[in-house]
Amino acid sequence: MTVAPNSIQTPPSQPEHGNSLLTLVKWLSALHGIQALPQLTLLGAGSGQSEVLRWAEEHAIKKVSLVEASQKQFKLLSATWQAAQPQWQLHNMVLDAGFNKTDAFYIASNIAESGLMAPETLTYLWPNITEKESQPCEPVTLAEWAKMHWQSSGQWLFIDYFCDASLLTAHADVFQAVDVLGVRISTQKGGPEAITAAKWESALKQAGFRVINRSFERHPGVERWLCIKQQDGASSANAAELVQTKEELKQVKEKLENTHTWFMNRKQQALEYEKQVALLESTLKATQEELAHTRQQAQQMPLLKEFLDQLAQQVTDGFAVQSEQRRLATNALGKHITQMLQPTKVQPQKEEKDNL
Repeated sequence: MTVAPNSIQTPPSQPEHGNSLLTLVKWLSALHGIQALPQLTLLGAGSGQSEVLRWAEEHAIKKVSLVEASQKQFKLLSATWQAAQPQWQLHNMVLDAGFNKTDAFYIASNIAESGLMAPETLTYLWPNITEKESQPCEPVTLAEWAKMHWQSSGQWLFIDYFCDASLLTAHADVFQAVDVLGVRISTQKGGPEAITAAKWESALKQAGFRVINRSFERHPGVERWLCIKQQDGASSANAAELVQTKEELKQVKEKLENTHTWFMNRKQQALEYEKQVALLESTLKATQEELAHTRQQAQQMPLLKEFLDQLAQQVTDGFAVQSEQRRLATNALGKHITQMLQPTKVQPQKEEKDNL
């Protein structure tokens, strides 16, 4: 089923087992590369938004069976995948979840939790969850499903709703045909014991499964576990460990490359800073020299001012002397001209006297 939209994200606790280095999708790709995938079955497919289905589409997995009990969700599921993947098989039916006296299918206010568990049993996860309606049903058992739809072993089975851990022992023959198993469990205290991590850990170990990945839903108390069957002296587990080790090595190399790149960038920056410091020191030295020269000139300013004052006084005195000389010269010239003109005027009078 799809993740509840009204859940709250909080930092998850560190898984006690299973490795979180690889994402679920990376694990699926790794497992697909080391063992066959005859058929993939997703129970509780919801509206079809599971990342498992996106992975199956990207890897062109042809034999896929999707089961969803809610009619409303099944319509959305069909709209999403029927045309896009016509070879996939879609089924609108209720499958057994291992709980006793499950003769009703509950529609919850949180559509992701609709199923064979009464909504009030999940209030420890969702305080406001309520039952919208219940519908009578006759769940199909996993044994009946496997008989109708599985023709070989090595099945990949994903159960995307809460199940009783006793389902593994009740249908041990069915799970013998499963190599890759995905289950949804609760890690939060206060709920039904049958869906808790402790019960599932014990049941998985007894059934020969090993948890290799734990991923968290938006609610911190709900997890999805990816498990593999330990066959032939745990060969699949060893192969998975090899994939994990390779991924760790890849990430270490990436970190080293990133560290080297970071170091080289810092070194280059240091060289650039050294150049800038040298330039600034040169500029500072030139500025200091110019400032010293300016200060020296400033110290000479009083002497220069005194010299200019003296020069100005000399010029003024020189202009005064020149002015007096011009005045005297002008007066002298005037007297001279006057003297030259006077004899000329007296001569005619003398001649006039002589004529008489």
